Amino acid sequence: MTARFRLVQYVPDPFAETKITVGALVEVDGRVELVRSRVLPGPKCVGGRGAWITMQMVLDSLGAPDSFDVRSGEISPLAGITEPRIVPVGVENPISWVASAVLPQFGESEQDLREIAHRQSRDKLGYRFFEQWNVSMYVQRKFRPELLPVRNSSRLPQVKHDISHFVSGPSELLLMEPIIGTRARLVDDLKGISESFLAYRSLFEMSRTERQTSFIVYVLSRGYGGAVSEAHEVLKGAATQIVNVDDPSQRIHFLQRITDIGRSGGNQGALQLQ
Repeated sequence: MTARFRLVQYVPDPFAETKITVGALVEVDGRVELVRSRVLPGPKCVGGRGAWITMQMVLDSLGAPDSFDVRSGEISPLAGITEPRIVPVGVENPISWVASAVLPQFGESEQDLREIAHRQSRDKLGYRFFEQWNVSMYVQRKFRPELLPVRNSSRLPQVKHDISHFVSGPSELLLMEPIIGTRARLVDDLKGISESFLAYRSLFEMSRTERQTSFIVYVLSRGYGGAVSEAHEVLKGAATQIVNVDDPSQRIHFLQRITDIGRSGGNQGALQLQ
């Protein structure tokens, strides 16, 4: 008896590259069967009811497979199928073996998925957004305090972190931090950004730079609707603007502003004093 299998994975958020194994295609002596995972995540774990329905549709579309050689992404852009793997010699029932020994036996909780997202770098995930919308050529990474020409360095406020992204133009400077709604420590992220923005505001007041500076938080909710309201609550007085990039109108305006400033300025380097 010859048997092999391919895992079926649902990708609720290609941007974050999170993959959830939901089943497997198993081929035994030329006959192909879909084996569903005994436990599947609920709507809250995959970004809402719409995403959960899509996951179910992916499985339903493979319910009566005609071929083992399904290409990854052929069923749906959110469905991945791994390369074939061989069932070990001596396994009497490959279907049962895959179901019990390969597929998940415990559901992934909402907290599990939040921890996965937290392990992803917030800076990295944010920059992927700019790459996705083709404006990354205007966005620089890591704005550091030493880029500001403060006259008396002994009086510098304490700044713990660089600012993740910035766009530099002749008359405007955008300092930007991403917020990822599915990160486990969302409140900690928001508080850290608030402290950082307030410290940088003090630096800019001391440096008296010529350019208009905006402190912007752009929110990628990833299905967590409360991310935007929490950002507004924590960042009052610290952020100049909070952009919900899931809102098409806000996203278009944000991307256009990045493009306009980036095209006009390029890499301006250190800021100049008045």
